[in-house]
Amino acid sequence: MKKTLLNQNWLFMKEKVDLNHLAKHPFENINVPHTWNNLDGQDGGNDYLRTVSTYVKYFDYTTQSDRVFVEFEGVNSVSNVYINGTHLGEHRGGYSTFRYEITDLIQEKNNQLVVYVDNTHHEDVYPLAADFTFYGGIYRNVSVIEVQNLSFDLSYWGGKGVYVTQTQVSHEKAHLTVDSYINNQGTSEFVSLHVEITDHHQNIVAKTTEEISFQDHHHSILHLTIDNPHLWQGTIDPYLYDVTVKLMHHDQVVDSRIIKTGLRYFSFDHEAFYLNGVKTKLNGVSRHQDRKDIGNALSSEMHQEDMRLIQEIGANSIRLAHYQQADEFYDLCDEAGMIVWAEIPYISMSSKTDFQGTNALSQMKELIIQNYNHSSIIMWGISNEITIAGKKNNVDEILVKLNALAKQLDPYRVTTMAQVSMLPVNDVQATLSDVHGYNHYFGWYSGKVEDFKDWLTYYRSQNPNRPLSLSEYGVEGIHTLHSETPVVKDYSEEYHALWHEKAYEILENTPFVWGTYIWNMFAFAADFRDEGGSKGMNNKGLVTFDRTLKKDAFYYYQARWTTKPMLHLTQKRFRDRVLDQIVVKAYSNQNEVSFYLNDQWIETVSSKNSIFQSRITLQMGDNKITVKSGNLRDETIFVRVLEKNVSYEVPASDKNKGIMNFNMAGNWFDDLSEAENPIQVDPNYLSVKNSLHEIMENEQGKQFVQSTFKDLLKHPFFEMLGGMSIQMMREMSKEGFPYGAFYKINEALQKIKK
Repeated sequence: MKKTLLNQNWLFMKEKVDLNHLAKHPFENINVPHTWNNLDGQDGGNDYLRTVSTYVKYFDYTTQSDRVFVEFEGVNSVSNVYINGTHLGEHRGGYSTFRYEITDLIQEKNNQLVVYVDNTHHEDVYPLAADFTFYGGIYRNVSVIEVQNLSFDLSYWGGKGVYVTQTQVSHEKAHLTVDSYINNQGTSEFVSLHVEITDHHQNIVAKTTEEISFQDHHHSILHLTIDNPHLWQGTIDPYLYDVTVKLMHHDQVVDSRIIKTGLRYFSFDHEAFYLNGVKTKLNGVSRHQDRKDIGNALSSEMHQEDMRLIQEIGANSIRLAHYQQADEFYDLCDEAGMIVWAEIPYISMSSKTDFQGTNALSQMKELIIQNYNHSSIIMWGISNEITIAGKKNNVDEILVKLNALAKQLDPYRVTTMAQVSMLPVNDVQATLSDVHGYNHYFGWYSGKVEDFKDWLTYYRSQNPNRPLSLSEYGVEGIHTLHSETPVVKDYSEEYHALWHEKAYEILENTPFVWGTYIWNMFAFAADFRDEGGSKGMNNKGLVTFDRTLKKDAFYYYQARWTTKPMLHLTQKRFRDRVLDQIVVKAYSNQNEVSFYLNDQWIETVSSKNSIFQSRITLQMGDNKITVKSGNLRDETIFVRVLEKNVSYEVPASDKNKGIMNFNMAGNWFDDLSEAENPIQVDPNYLSVKNSLHEIMENEQGKQFVQSTFKDLLKHPFFEMLGGMSIQMMREMSKEGFPYGAFYKINEALQKIKK
């Protein structure tokens, strides 16, 4: 197989240009990977361009091979491809690889490849709605692939034609099965299939050969055994073997694959995850693939940088949310020893037109077939928060089908799903997949961070034999905002760090939580967002969107998760201080940290939870703060000032903004006390315990919603979050929804009979 990149010298236009009139239009010169939303998809306003755009590539191509394909590794989200005027096909889904055969269509000179790329809303293509930007474009590699008539099959769901299965692995033996799907359009003679497994030193540890004669198609199943295998022990020892599969004719290699394979076995019990029999707590982060000014059109170097940062923090697991990610990033996960949760974008809400889950099933099939050989993948994720808009549109039945498909395609891994926080813990969905997780944001969207304790206790009482992961947990933290007394929704870096300290301590000491996945490793774009003075961003990341700055919470996890000596002094960006006495905090994985003020020793502090604190009195002007532990040292300057630095606070014009900004019409009293004016509900009438969707099923209720929540009806999340009760929606964004208004709305609804 020969692969040639076609990434350079494309023509691009942000509209659909008729094939017969391409020469009449002023195209822009670009290279792929490319997206047209790299700027407008990140600047807020929920106005990024969702349209059909045209990509054109002219190229010459000479081949000596029998068959030629064009391959796209990622085009978001619906694409139609033409070569030399012939329509090759339509692909529906923005995150997977697809190919078309062009053997009879490619020319030696002046080929015209045209791709229409559509990122508008399609009710039957996932994701339908989510808290991230749906970048349009050809944002991964494009290649021409050449093979002979005798070759491994490239036509099946974007796969590679060869699949390595670890049918049974132990410390004593590893039994592997190699499935090869072979096309033979040319020779009727015998051909041979060779499989060799080599270790790091290129020693052959197992091999086998099959002689075959066939026409058209053949499925070969070969079995190999390795004695005393060197196991892939995650980040501790990510040992990979090379499984080399060669298709030979007349002693010549006509096609081959090299599949790097980490041999491992794993299991879950009622409390924990075990890798090769070793109980392993999964300390995980979640990853979105986009970047500042780049969108999702990443280079290989950017993927590598992301992995380096994830390794630096000490994570041993990654949830790759909420879609299939680049094949090269899965390669990096294999090499780094990451335990991977890979999932499809069946997220937030199910289609109102496709009750069979056709596109979700298609994307699940692509995810598994294309990534089957990645040893790092342990879990196939079938959905994320799919009931946030309520249980409707046949969602339970679709989940059953997705789970069954995943088990059919890959019975050797487990299925999982991430539940929205309000899903009852005894709901059928909570037991549908092999393992599962809940997304919780106590202390941000509702309640306080300590509520994790009560919820976890309740979960266990209802599910005594089912282990749990926290598939998402986190809060917004903007590195330019600071507070001496951090509180929820101040968006400060201090609250962000303090929240993670408290949340992780609870989760770490809950024995049946097998894994935790921080939301998110990196800040990412969600163009509808406008909160904390930051537009178009979800700022929950431990690292900033451009990857240049690690927030303090990053170092807290590094202190908890790594053994390489580290020491970090926090709040360095909180430079100007009004108080004369402040608490100085450091994170370290050492036993003791010494604090110094202007090079004078203050005290030495011990800690067992990686948090070291000392109360220090500042003088007016500059104060040099230093922390030391052995040879480790970190320091900063705090400046005592008379007046607070107002740039450290959310701008007044941006206060009381949240993920849901209600902007209710009408005169609602907002000075009522919740304690003195509790909500009263007659179940025969509408109330704030009903969702907006339910209320709008009533004609009077519909008129009330349309007159009271006019702006909310236009919100991009309305369709998704309108399935929540008004009470629940207020919990997510109390800043913009005073209790008095909430009380009066309930009072008005209680006059409308169901």
